[in-house]
Amino acid sequence: MKFAVNSTEFQRVLTKLGGVIPSKSTMPILENILCELEGGVLTLTATDLAISLTLTLKVDGKEDGKIAIPARRLMDTMRSLPDTNASFLVDTATNKIRIQTETGEYQLTGESAKEYPQIITFKGEQQFVLDVAVLKRIIHRTVFAVSNDELRPAMMGVLFQGMERELRAVSTDGHRLVRMVVKTAGRALTSSIIIPAKALQVVLKSLEEGEATVSVTQTHVKFLFNDSTLVSRLIDETYPNYESVIPGENTKILRVKRDDLIGSIRRVALYASQTTHQVRFQLDKDQLQISAQDIDFGGEARESVPCVYKAEAMEIGFNSQYLVDILTHLEEAEVVMKFSTSTRAGIVAPAEEGDQESVIMLVMPVRLTS
Repeated sequence: MKFAVNSTEFQRVLTKLGGVIPSKSTMPILENILCELEGGVLTLTATDLAISLTLTLKVDGKEDGKIAIPARRLMDTMRSLPDTNASFLVDTATNKIRIQTETGEYQLTGESAKEYPQIITFKGEQQFVLDVAVLKRIIHRTVFAVSNDELRPAMMGVLFQGMERELRAVSTDGHRLVRMVVKTAGRALTSSIIIPAKALQVVLKSLEEGEATVSVTQTHVKFLFNDSTLVSRLIDETYPNYESVIPGENTKILRVKRDDLIGSIRRVALYASQTTHQVRFQLDKDQLQISAQDIDFGGEARESVPCVYKAEAMEIGFNSQYLVDILTHLEEAEVVMKFSTSTRAGIVAPAEEGDQESVIMLVMPVRLTS
């Protein structure tokens, strides 16, 4: 097996695969990348058994073959090289690999390609197409709010629901909830699926431009985009009834510039309790004051933020980290926050939205300390 490839281009592709490869595994073969050369196309595959990512790369192929190469050493080698041509010479009988550049030679030992797990192939029972830019926004706006609590496996992924002429994506960790709706030409899905957060994070890092085709079976989902294919198991659990926690009576509306709000929360939160990270919102006519107090260490801070607010005065407390997370996953210049009482969830949303997409983000308040 022989081929030559530009080190920078190879490194770019390997970086995408790195998100799938387990750092430690009871199956050492999973710590390798399967490399298959056919003609001038090098196919690279990484898997942790739950998620598999396959990428193709055009190379100067000399002799076809396949081998599993230790991922970490290969990635570290390509990362440390300057922008140069790297020639790979592989003896598939002994699994010895030699990498040559203009100035150096590197040797390592791989594993037989026969030892590598078989990657699942299937034709989806359901299929829909999304613009890559739309898919990026869906993942960016939802995956951050996924739970990492293994006792609640359903919440460790993003719920995708096909409705009539729309696709919904929902995530929650019990403290925050995100619901994004994208208009579609028809019904994208005929059933609800839960896609693991890790799979979506890998997809997000790999997306470039164009369109992505999403295929679904009862157990797996496949994303096909550019020169990449990702296959992931679905989470076989029942998602919580998220609609029941979205309040419908939040009539107290605050309109504020997103960057102003993020900056103020971050500065004031430096003086908040390191346990609760609590910041206090004091709202009055066109006035928003954000304050925090650290009783243990004697710190205190407050700031006023320009805003539009016409409802009656109120106070409400939030975990500053949750608020900043939510605000940084919106791109719009202005946002609205909608409240009802100091003990009910607050809604955060863009102040202006287009006809094709909408998003709301809920954040639970925290009990105000005196």
